[in-house]
Amino acid sequence: MSVVEAGSISVAAGELHLTQPAVSRRIQRLEAAIGSPLIDRTRRPFALTNAGRTALERCRRLLGMADELKAVGHDGLQPAREVRIGVAHALTELALTEPLDEVRREFPTALFRLHTGWSRDLLARVRTGALDAAVILLAEPDGPPAGVTADTLAREDLAIVASSAWPRGLHTVRDLRDQLWILNPEGCAARAGLQRELARARLPLRVGVETYNYELQLRLIARGRGLGLVPHRLLMRSPTRRRLRTLRVRELRFPQVIWMIRGDLAGGLNEPLDALRRALVDRLSRPRRR
Repeated sequence: MSVVEAGSISVAAGELHLTQPAVSRRIQRLEAAIGSPLIDRTRRPFALTNAGRTALERCRRLLGMADELKAVGHDGLQPAREVRIGVAHALTELALTEPLDEVRREFPTALFRLHTGWSRDLLARVRTGALDAAVILLAEPDGPPAGVTADTLAREDLAIVASSAWPRGLHTVRDLRDQLWILNPEGCAARAGLQRELARARLPLRVGVETYNYELQLRLIARGRGLGLVPHRLLMRSPTRRRLRTLRVRELRFPQVIWMIRGDLAGGLNEPLDALRRALVDRLSRPRRR
């Protein structure tokens, strides 16, 4: 399991405080005991074989049963192990502040391990059991993700943002030709959606700045360095918002849904995750600052 979660034998060896050959020998002994290879060593990066995926699933199930036994002595509320939560880049400001603080007050002995990443990557890690849960963004037309338990938290609107010098009114996608964009790095689903829509209009996506930091994006946009695609929720909370303008572009709409997803959990893990879900819904339902 450590090798799968780390993504490589060498990284797993470091996390386990073992040498790489020692980890390789343990895998080989397990393969010999099972009678089938677990890792396809011809691929880079490595991939699990069908037997490897089955073995991983059953190992996770056994560990989950062990967690359930441990939870008997935890009054049925406190999780028996750390809770591994993924958070999409665009939602870190939302999920890692007040909501998580509320959960920690309710579950003071719980240990939370937090991971940030792109929504599709986090979804895949919940499906494999590498993460217990994740808070992600998916395009609204996609519907609920399959293979996990999914709760809708809120709808998320993305705004095309320009400096306040841009003219008001309804624009067309052709009005955006030759403009630079200030966006998240590649891997962002919203950026990919924007690129697809521009391509339909036979327009290139010209990126001037790439950064994960939305507030930095907004400051650069306010200075006229380019256009941006930013969650309306963050735009309304930004101290820079009075120097910005939201553009209404007829052909460009990017509705998304914020989901909380989780796998098949045991060991008292659902209780803190339920508390996190409630805290997130409460935070998202508060009136927007004007």
